[in-house]
Amino acid sequence: MDDQEALQQTLNRARRALQILENQKAGYGIRVPVDLQIELEEKQKEVTSLEARLSQLQKKRPESVPDNLADYNHQSSTHQPPESQEKEVFISYTWRDNHSEPFVQQLEKAFQAKGITIIRDKNVVGYKQRFQKFMQRLSRGKCVIVVISDQYLKSENCMYELVEIAKKGNLYHRIFPIVLADAQIYQPIARIKYIEYWEKQIQDLNNAMKTVNAANLQGFREEIDLYTEIRNMFANLIKLLKDMNTLTQDIHIQSNFEALLKAIEETLDE
Repeated sequence: MDDQEALQQTLNRARRALQILENQKAGYGIRVPVDLQIELEEKQKEVTSLEARLSQLQKKRPESVPDNLADYNHQSSTHQPPESQEKEVFISYTWRDNHSEPFVQQLEKAFQAKGITIIRDKNVVGYKQRFQKFMQRLSRGKCVIVVISDQYLKSENCMYELVEIAKKGNLYHRIFPIVLADAQIYQPIARIKYIEYWEKQIQDLNNAMKTVNAANLQGFREEIDLYTEIRNMFANLIKLLKDMNTLTQDIHIQSNFEALLKAIEETLDE
């Protein structure tokens, strides 16, 4: 068996595995587990890489590349987001405690010293502007620093941002988490407390809605749906976070955020 035949067999196996993952994803509807989404994205990259290698062996260009590549690149460039959008670095954190904000301010200064502007709600959401619009913009960001604290995990706005980032795909590569000391994500019993918290939010609001007439309750049903989505995705989101070496708050501060800066600069340059 020559190299081309061996590579073709490897590609066929990868395609079959990808098809299985895509079928599994379809079965979940809109609530795809984070680990499945990550596995699917990695398998897609593997298939693309194998296809390119096989095309090179066959001494022909990949089918996805048009013959008029120069013209295609020129035309496509007009549809690319502006450079400023490509270089955006967002941060998701809570206002609800007294230690996340000072930490974020230190982080912001370190990035400014390197010529990188951190985009956060306090700086860009002006009077009467809508937070929802900003949170959607953040969720599409190429680089999102996520400062995880106990209150972050209990904040509907923060968890909405994290859920939306996950739903946009490529979660592992787009988030740069920092887990603060009070975020209890490493012990299973402590993690269960957060799930209990969100289940209680669902139950309390549901019970409260039953005490009034069901007419004209716009927004309340959406709140329950959000709480439910957070509760349903919580375990998979935290499973990913606790498996990542996010370094401690002290390490980041003592190193002037060196590792974080390097990781983000590399991603921005991709």
